[in-house]
Amino acid sequence: MFISQFYSRQLLIEQLGTIGQEKLLGARVAVVGVGGLGSVCSLYLALAGVGYLRLIDPDTVAIHNLHRQILYSPDEVDQPKAEIAAKLLQKKNPLIKVSAKAERVDTFNVKSLLDGVDVVVDCLDNIPDRYLINRTCIKLGIPYVFAAVTGLEGNLAVFNPPETGCFECIIRSPTVGSENKVFGVIGASVGIMGSLEAMETIKLIAGISSSLAGKMLVCDFTDMNFTTVPLPKNPHCKTCRH
Repeated sequence: MFISQFYSRQLLIEQLGTIGQEKLLGARVAVVGVGGLGSVCSLYLALAGVGYLRLIDPDTVAIHNLHRQILYSPDEVDQPKAEIAAKLLQKKNPLIKVSAKAERVDTFNVKSLLDGVDVVVDCLDNIPDRYLINRTCIKLGIPYVFAAVTGLEGNLAVFNPPETGCFECIIRSPTVGSENKVFGVIGASVGIMGSLEAMETIKLIAGISSSLAGKMLVCDFTDMNFTTVPLPKNPHCKTCRH
């Protein structure tokens, strides 16, 4: 009874219903990065009833995180984000399981960190780690949900080769030194994109309508212009063309 009450408002949605909710409860999702995007995204995935969440983040909470990373409080500064987030989300929804991996993905651990999940959600803030996630998802055959925020612009896409191209089809490797640049961000911007990322993940799992597979949603928050653009496969991409 408690389960049906907890998800009662979702169960009323025609496109989701009992079947879709059961798919969510049976799903396993890895959220890589539990910062601005990941805080919001993982919260809504947990509340929606994704049965297992694996939160991956090596960082500890810093004061400058607090204006946008909604799972953390000032008294938790210097504590591991993944562990704090996992504990809070488990409390928010005791019907699911949440595990914490306080590790940074690298070439040695990425396969074990992502293995066994149905969807990987990218809430990172750097391209090299995203390349690593992208390549591993292709090898493991796991759909990859991507979001990013820079200033007052956000991007959202779903990569699932061979149905679509991959992250590296459209995003080139950064120039030397550019990865160290710190961009400004408003908390509401990552809140919007994290929510949209959770929505696409829920739709992907439940099989609701068409996703952003093969497309990118570009959000300009300056004038609130939301545009969807096609992402054609790159026939010369060395990562996914085979």
